[in-house]
Amino acid sequence: VGYIIPSTPPTDQAGKKAFENNAKAMNAILCGLSESEFVKVMQCDTAKEIWDKLRTIYEGDDKVRKAKLQTHRRKFESLKMKDEEDVAAYLLRVDEVVNAIRGLGEKIEEPVIVQKVLRSLPLRFDAKVSAIEEMKDLDKLSMDELHGILTAYEMRTESNKPAKKEAAFKVSKKKAIKESEANDESNSEEDEKEALFIRKLKKGSGRYK
Repeated sequence: VGYIIPSTPPTDQAGKKAFENNAKAMNAILCGLSESEFVKVMQCDTAKEIWDKLRTIYEGDDKVRKAKLQTHRRKFESLKMKDEEDVAAYLLRVDEVVNAIRGLGEKIEEPVIVQKVLRSLPLRFDAKVSAIEEMKDLDKLSMDELHGILTAYEMRTESNKPAKKEAAFKVSKKKAIKESEANDESNSEEDEKEALFIRKLKKGSGRYK
């Protein structure tokens, strides 16, 4: 029910304390509202009335809340890290969906989130996921710890990429040199054949002078 404003100012100590607490709570809530939000609750007499009105505005009634919850559940189940996405960006998306679900009053335990993240990582994390599943107790692994493990792994694999690119470039360069040398040899053979043909042609022409 919450606090009810008395028809006359309270005179007893308990009544005065309740009146004071309500005033403090109202002030705390109202100070955090924008002008447009303040207009919507300015007729409310108690902190609970303000809170309930704001909750109805932003969460809707029970049917609306359940519909929103269902939407966020689907978002959670469909979460998947993109190939071009980094760990920090993906886990931020996960946090946003989880916070939306919790904000609507539904509990979602950390082990559920951890296992969801591990299932939704790209193939490049397969080796690390297998290691985590083998070495860690997933029921006790926190999201903060998982974030650190995945970020460290990502940094190590990213640092190895330039070396791999350089090796690939060297192989490609060697291949190009070999192809160029082969073409030069082929062109040289063609030049020799052409010169030989011209010499023979000149000799043949001399017979009929």
